[in-house]
Amino acid sequence: MISKKEKLITMLLYIFFLIGLLVAMSIILTDIDTPNSLKFVIGFVIFLLLFGLFQMNLIAINVKKLPGFDIKRRILKFAGTFVFLMAVSYTSNYLFWPERLDNLDIGAPLGLALGITFYDLLFKKSEERQSHAVSPQHKTN
Repeated sequence: MISKKEKLITMLLYIFFLIGLLVAMSIILTDIDTPNSLKFVIGFVIFLLLFGLFQMNLIAINVKKLPGFDIKRRILKFAGTFVFLMAVSYTSNYLFWPERLDNLDIGAPLGLALGITFYDLLFKKSEERQSHAVSPQHKTN
């Protein structure tokens, strides 16, 4: 079970993320050119990298708690989603931007497929994950 302290830290991280995103986007879009604004944007990018590593770590910890069949199901869902998004990306490049065909960009499809597949593991409590993962078909009496 997630403690109140962990919930508070998680909420503060997300609040800081949203406020920082709004400030960074306003700095970038209004083209504010001061040394402090540049330091803020660089600091926010570093925060984004660390925040992403934190979330990946959380997902890795929560995946270890899942039963084997659920892990296999998620890996197959990830592979299917990734292949579908790559096909959509390649097809749209072929139809709309033929000059970009030589650049195989896998970053966006990979990130979207990972997000679609594992996003729910960030916010569910461990009891919810385990009760959701064990379907009635896989329970043994």
